[in-house]
Amino acid sequence: GFDAGNFGDIFGDIFEDFFGASTGRSRRRTGNPGADLKYTLEVSLEEVLTGKEAKIRVPQWEECGSCRGTGAKNGVAISTCPACKGTGQLRFQQGFFAISRTCSQCRGRGKVIMESCATCQGAGRLERERMLSLWVPAGVEDGTNLRLAGKGEPGEGGAPPGDLYVTIAIKPHPVFTRDGSNLLCETPVSFAKAALGGKLEATTLEGTPVTIKIPPGSPHGKVFKLRGQGLPDLRRAGRGDLLVRMKVTIPTKLTARQKQLLEEYARLEGEEVDGEHAGIFEKVKNLFE
Repeated sequence: GFDAGNFGDIFGDIFEDFFGASTGRSRRRTGNPGADLKYTLEVSLEEVLTGKEAKIRVPQWEECGSCRGTGAKNGVAISTCPACKGTGQLRFQQGFFAISRTCSQCRGRGKVIMESCATCQGAGRLERERMLSLWVPAGVEDGTNLRLAGKGEPGEGGAPPGDLYVTIAIKPHPVFTRDGSNLLCETPVSFAKAALGGKLEATTLEGTPVTIKIPPGSPHGKVFKLRGQGLPDLRRAGRGDLLVRMKVTIPTKLTARQKQLLEEYARLEGEEVDGEHAGIFEKVKNLFE
């Protein structure tokens, strides 16, 4: 048979879609949830290596303690809304249908403030600066968002607070650049050492000195890999590598003896030598590029 209850439910859904309210069903709306907050935290590569506990000062809205977030004096100067009788909805009868809409006087809360809180002027919240602590994990990447649930702005009328999103910004390093979990650096080497072989001195991010053996005839730009001396990898256990790039340097000044030896070398290679430093330097430089 005909079920009037189901009929009302069907048309209630229709009118809810069109008018934002349901037929005959009273809904009292709470306040809006708190807004999310954003904060940018700068960290160094050394801190990425070890991880760190960071303390940040965040300006944000907090619930007013005087009125406990109600916006009313002493938290009790609140009365039932006279327009909707506390339902939060205004009901209109249109022929066969009863249509409800959100009460504009109390904004769907069913309560109105009779006297505003003097501390927050009826807002129910105050702007404060709060100190928060968070752990920055080792290996964190630039642009990562760390979420602190419930640390955003408080909600209105008892609604839940928002979240705080801390964006990580990694500061540039004077020596190292980052490529994922790998670190890259350049170390100058004389062209004589590059040609004859020798030792290259480098330093890890922790400050530990390391010695690298240079094979004879190593070209400019040759990369030496130090395994496990990079940054921690968040996706897997272990650390990346330290990549040391050899940068062959050309002297800007030569002694007479050095010039003589280079000219002799150039002649042995079949190069024409005019005695000008610039020409010799360019020939030597080209050998290592």
